[in-house]
Amino acid sequence: MSVETVGNPPPEANQLRAEIEKQLPDIIASFSQVLQKQFGFESVRVGGFTLVPEEASADSISCDEESCSVD
Repeated sequence: MSVETVGNPPPEANQLRAEIEKQLPDIIASFSQVLQKQFGFESVRVGGFTLVPEEASADSISCDEESCSVD
């Protein structure tokens, strides 16, 4: 699996991207496990997700069927 970078992330984002990419299968498996065990969604698995900067407010994040962006 790969991690796609969008926008103009700062240089330190490359390090974070590389770390997430290495752990991505475990991260996705963990998300799926939480959905199943904590929320009772037995017949679904996580297929992907979007990470945004912590300082981004919820109303500045927009998503469509293809991707999400921080406005």
